[in-house]
Amino acid sequence: MEWTKYVLSLVFGGCLLMLFGRKEDGRDKWLLGLGAGSCLAAMELTVEYMLGEPQWKMAVSAMKGLAFFSAVVLAGYVRDWIVGGRRALTDMEVAHPVRQWMEDYQESFAQLSRSFCMVPQMAAEVNSRGDRILLDRLAESRMAAAGQLREMSQILVGTMERIYSTREDTELEQEIGKRLRLMGVRVHKVFFYNPLGRKRQIYMTMNTRRKICVPVKKIAAVLSDLMDCEMMPARDSRSIVSQERVTVLFVEGVAYNVLYGVRKETRQQEAVSGDNFSVFWLPDGQFYAGLSDGMGSGIQACTQSELVLDLLQQFVEAGFSKETAVRMINASIVLQPEEPVFSTIDIASIDLYTGVCDFVKVGASVSFLKKENGVECIRGGGLPAGVTSQIPLEPYRIRMYDGNILFLMTDGVISALPEGQEEETMKHLIRNLPQGTPAEMAERLMEQVRTYGEGADDMTILVAGIWKR
Repeated sequence: MEWTKYVLSLVFGGCLLMLFGRKEDGRDKWLLGLGAGSCLAAMELTVEYMLGEPQWKMAVSAMKGLAFFSAVVLAGYVRDWIVGGRRALTDMEVAHPVRQWMEDYQESFAQLSRSFCMVPQMAAEVNSRGDRILLDRLAESRMAAAGQLREMSQILVGTMERIYSTREDTELEQEIGKRLRLMGVRVHKVFFYNPLGRKRQIYMTMNTRRKICVPVKKIAAVLSDLMDCEMMPARDSRSIVSQERVTVLFVEGVAYNVLYGVRKETRQQEAVSGDNFSVFWLPDGQFYAGLSDGMGSGIQACTQSELVLDLLQQFVEAGFSKETAVRMINASIVLQPEEPVFSTIDIASIDLYTGVCDFVKVGASVSFLKKENGVECIRGGGLPAGVTSQIPLEPYRIRMYDGNILFLMTDGVISALPEGQEEETMKHLIRNLPQGTPAEMAERLMEQVRTYGEGADDMTILVAGIWKR
């Protein structure tokens, strides 16, 4: 039948396309048209030659093959035009990192706006002592709100810095796309993020061309070869790339790994602990460990300390500095219409590239660093968050090395030790603590603290150690 020749011609063109058209360099439609047209002309000419048809008929057959070739190529261009229009729309959906950062900021600002909405309303006249107290409370809230506005201005400055640190490299992007096409991966867009003084990051939007799955680690290996440094997928990123378009963040490999463990004890006669902890990693190689002790105990203290740590993680992950996050958390507590529940804030952030550890302590207990040659104390001070609108922050920085172990703890642990000898006793306990995993060391340390008697407050110990990769 006549249509059979056209089907066979298209099949031959498809085979030619599969063999030589994998690089998506714009010649796919020409390969398909050439294969289909030449196959149709060859079949027509063969049949007419065997039947002894006149030359003009053979010329018509050749023209028929040429026409079929032109029709296939034209259909290819029409398809590209239609798909290109759709792709132009979908390319707008490529996850630009700056847009993602702004969305994170938007969510954080929404949280701050809710704090502003909780400012209590003043009566028209101040006649009673209660009204005077309310007036003082409002003045304090206004000071906190002014502090938040100042922090917002700093946030906008930081946003501009992040925008200018994001760049495009067309040549490198093309090279990445060329290498990954051989693996069946189609790269839509690549953004290079090079923050000042930080390691390189790559945001890459991609998907597979066919019904295959490619491990993200294989893609990271290609990037490592092209970038002349170890690149690895960010923590908690997806492990494979499929036909679904996704954006994956690749970061420069860190020098240290970190392990942590936590042990908690609840105050007697209380159902829940007022202590809470938070542990998380950032894509730029920062490890965060945080403790918060809600003043008192029970559900109210637990709720407040949990809120403090949730806000801390949200702000820091959005790109705010530790100091800015703490000031905004303090302001949000001050702005509460009801009597606030004060909370301590104890933050340790470890740079897994350099081993540098930064501390921010707001009313927090002393921390300890176990090193090869002894135990070092890291002291805090000041009042808990929410007591006053202005809190002095005195960041403390130390350098951690391979095998160093950090001990964060709430004041309930310290107060359980002999009065006047708390720090020395804890240093002795840590110095003689058997080596093990951070979780095991937290468990053993809590057991030794309990030998001095039942604590009168909630107790939490968080242990984190770093080791060379």
